[in-house]
Amino acid sequence: MDFCKNYPLPDWTVGFEHRSTSVSQLPYEEYTGILEKSASDTNDYRLIRLPNNLVVMCMQDSETETAAAALSVNVGSNMDPVELQGLAHFLEHMLFMVSDMLMSTVVCAQ
Repeated sequence: MDFCKNYPLPDWTVGFEHRSTSVSQLPYEEYTGILEKSASDTNDYRLIRLPNNLVVMCMQDSETETAAAALSVNVGSNMDPVELQGLAHFLEHMLFMVSDMLMSTVVCAQ
């Protein structure tokens, strides 16, 4: 089953307006279209595109005092080059290894 044929990815080339951060004037783009969400979802969402074309979804939950970040990369072992089978799995482990190191640094600093 080809996932992308059954569930096409959104067109991230339209619906963004140029903006810049208020203090340092760094450029980014913000999606100005309507984001679909469940009627019971009370969170606020924003989509921004960074200068490197990375699209970021920001979610604000007014009922929590903590912050979190997540990364979803739409690739995997099917995208591994023939000569580098296992590359996606290796990079997955590297990502989590760095995340664990950073988390222990933050926890120790507190």
